[in-house]
Amino acid sequence: MGAQSPPSRAQWLRRLASRKADRTALVLSGGGPLGALQVGALKAIFEHGVRPDLVSGTSVGAMNATFVAMNPTLEGMDHLERIWRNLGEDDLFPGGRFRAGWARMFVRGNRVFENSGLERLIATTLGADARIEDAQVPLAIVTTDLETGDERVFTEGELTLPLLASAAMPGVFPPVEIEGRLYIDGGVANNVPIAPAIDRGATTLWVIDSTSHTNQRRPLQRPMDYFFHAFTLARAQRLGADLKLYAERAKIILVPTAPLKMFVPFASMEHTDQLIETSYKHTKRFLAGQLAMKPEPFHDPSTAALH
Repeated sequence: MGAQSPPSRAQWLRRLASRKADRTALVLSGGGPLGALQVGALKAIFEHGVRPDLVSGTSVGAMNATFVAMNPTLEGMDHLERIWRNLGEDDLFPGGRFRAGWARMFVRGNRVFENSGLERLIATTLGADARIEDAQVPLAIVTTDLETGDERVFTEGELTLPLLASAAMPGVFPPVEIEGRLYIDGGVANNVPIAPAIDRGATTLWVIDSTSHTNQRRPLQRPMDYFFHAFTLARAQRLGADLKLYAERAKIILVPTAPLKMFVPFASMEHTDQLIETSYKHTKRFLAGQLAMKPEPFHDPSTAALH
């Protein structure tokens, strides 16, 4: 047998991270365009000196987690910020927001948008042939089996399909076939993937949840608004359960989400700059110990009679 080739830099760093007794994880939730909040928070956290030994993410959080895992440095976070600031709506939602009219939710088919924009983004920024093992620290990408509802976590193999699957919001993007099974948005099964980080040995978790319904209240004006708001509430229950379940197994640091004064539609990228900057400043205050109370929830005047 021939001599084995020496390990790559990524393989060497992954092995080093896996051997540490105290392992720090970054846990990034789903949230669509609100993933920009994670970018600002990540920049502040890296400036604070935090360096992850592993990363887990769901949906847009899986995308951000991948960039973190590939280059877990402050320079890497600057690169991620530039990518976000240059993204337009057509880059992620081909055809524009006009295609997201509620009528399209009721026509025959399985999506409002194609995932070609997201696939192109992955190819141009990470490489069409990139693999999860290329990451410098272990990476966990959360998806949901469309048939069973079971959570599946991808930690090796090709990168593109798991990322597309993790971000495949039901009805918005198409399901993704992997190894003969269809997968959809990981947020259906586990929107804030604490468990995958714990299962892989994390002892300290920095959790960035960009979907808290108390900070991003959907204006309740139409039946579909109530449907999506209820879906958000349902997803939040898993986070509460996991926080109780794992409280004694790891140190869990919930990075507070910056309160928002506007509602960000799921297919809108117009608030990206503001979200990044607001989250960066808010997280800096948190890390400096200047936040004495939870942020006030988003309040929409049109729903005042409901509260």
